[in-house]
Amino acid sequence: MPWCPNCKAEYQEGYTECTDCKVALVEKLEEAEIFEPFFQAEDKKVAEKLVKFFEYSDLKCELHYDDKNQLYVVAIPPKQEKQAKKLYQAFYYVEASRAVSNSKKDITKEDGDSSIVNEEDSSSSDETEEYQNPVFDDDSLTDEEKHEDEVPSDDESAYESHEETVYVMKADQYKDLTSSVWIFLIFGVVGVIFVLLNVTEIFHVFNGWIPNTVMGALFLLFIYIALSTNKKAKKVQSEIEAENKLTEDINEWMKLNVTDNFLTSLHDDTISDELNYIKTTDMIKENLIKEFGHQNLAYLDRLIDEYYNSTFDNEK
Repeated sequence: MPWCPNCKAEYQEGYTECTDCKVALVEKLEEAEIFEPFFQAEDKKVAEKLVKFFEYSDLKCELHYDDKNQLYVVAIPPKQEKQAKKLYQAFYYVEASRAVSNSKKDITKEDGDSSIVNEEDSSSSDETEEYQNPVFDDDSLTDEEKHEDEVPSDDESAYESHEETVYVMKADQYKDLTSSVWIFLIFGVVGVIFVLLNVTEIFHVFNGWIPNTVMGALFLLFIYIALSTNKKAKKVQSEIEAENKLTEDINEWMKLNVTDNFLTSLHDDTISDELNYIKTTDMIKENLIKEFGHQNLAYLDRLIDEYYNSTFDNEK
């Protein structure tokens, strides 16, 4: 008979999922790894974020919905509770910091509209409160673990920020656009010539005005796309020099400021290497924005990753 590995309920043959926990059933209960509730939240997105964060950190976990209490529960193996506590503190740190930082940005952006500011402040506050709902007792944490709960207001780090699309430099954008211009232009011009030759009955591929009109319109569309893409390419081309100069200045700044001593000062032994890297790159981004003004975050991510890989990875 199948069993639920979470609530230990027995089911009749034919069932494959627990109706309460929404997890897959197992044939023998002793085959299933025991999971205990660790975190609960009313918002499913919050619970899913924590699950994603745990999985990113190679910690086993399960997510199920508690119908009785109407809560989403994240469960973990009891033997991994200590690791889960440390990861939760890091999760709370980066997510609550992001909420505070986003609230500040919204206040600055919407300074003239108090209603929007109040609404954003309220939502940010609600989001932050969602992360203060672990199942474990906070009194069981050590002083060092509790200290990780403190949120510096100037930090806007978040592990999700590293999932952004890779930025394409202006010079590469220009090459891609130019290539597209020629492809559409050649096909469009050759196609229009082909349709004209077909209309004048030099070729006899299409018969009737409908197919000739459709094909003619299609090839004219190709020419239009080529012309509009060429306009965009010229705009990108005009921005290449400025971006190259900015890239050179940013790389020079990082050479002077992002040193081994700088990385050592930010390193936190209580969190994983991945989180340390994310915290470090986010701190570098903050400093770059203060130094060079607001920039595309994906652009900064690319420059930081390239500098970090070429400088520190090569040293190793």
